[in-house]
Amino acid sequence: MDFPLLDAGPFDRHRLDIVRLAWCRRLQMDDRALDTDADRVEHVGATEDITVLRLAETTLIAGPSWAVDASRAIAGHAHIDRTWISSLLGDRSDRYEIGTHTLAYGSDIGHTIDVHDPLISHDAEHARNLAAHCSDADVAEAFGEPVSRNWFTLLGDDRPADSAHSLASAGYSEEQLILADMRVLTDPDHRRRGHAQVVGRLATNDAIDDGLIPQWRSRPENAVARRLAARLGYVEIGACHTAVLRADRG
Repeated sequence: MDFPLLDAGPFDRHRLDIVRLAWCRRLQMDDRALDTDADRVEHVGATEDITVLRLAETTLIAGPSWAVDASRAIAGHAHIDRTWISSLLGDRSDRYEIGTHTLAYGSDIGHTIDVHDPLISHDAEHARNLAAHCSDADVAEAFGEPVSRNWFTLLGDDRPADSAHSLASAGYSEEQLILADMRVLTDPDHRRRGHAQVVGRLATNDAIDDGLIPQWRSRPENAVARRLAARLGYVEIGACHTAVLRADRG
């Protein structure tokens, strides 16, 4: 599956404005800072950490004044590769830990679940049991940031729920009371069976029912996660690069 260039065309423009508002608040900017048709937006922050955010046709550079100044010499938009932020950092690169995620957003309730009457738990303990069967890298990517009570864990139905095996889990945390930041994890012995799509659909629908816009972040190289998001109806419209000053380089 090929992924298109970042383009908000298929995504509702009103929802795009709401996504922009959420990012403004996350980055402690004025609520209307991204309400623009400009190619670039600059924001001088209070720390040495840097965020390069691409949403649809706009690239935001938020960071210290030297980073904002350096960005003016870089042509074009930031895409999902790290070329743009690496050029911005230049010889400062070894001082920073760089992270990159694609950004996709959902808007429509989905009604198709390929499992008849799935056994679903909302108990965080079942999500923790699942994490114990997965690699540290998978757990860090899926649950690297706090996830709230919104858990949907698909259980095997061959035993009572209190001892059933956790097959896949999805949850989300609320951001700025606007976005639902999604997380999905599947037992490595039970992958490629559609389990992640079941819990991902349930969590996405729950977020929309609560009036939130679901947000799906993936590492650019994680084609499996990006395909899953596309199957669930998410539209990939952006990317976020973060450069966090290493603790030993402050």
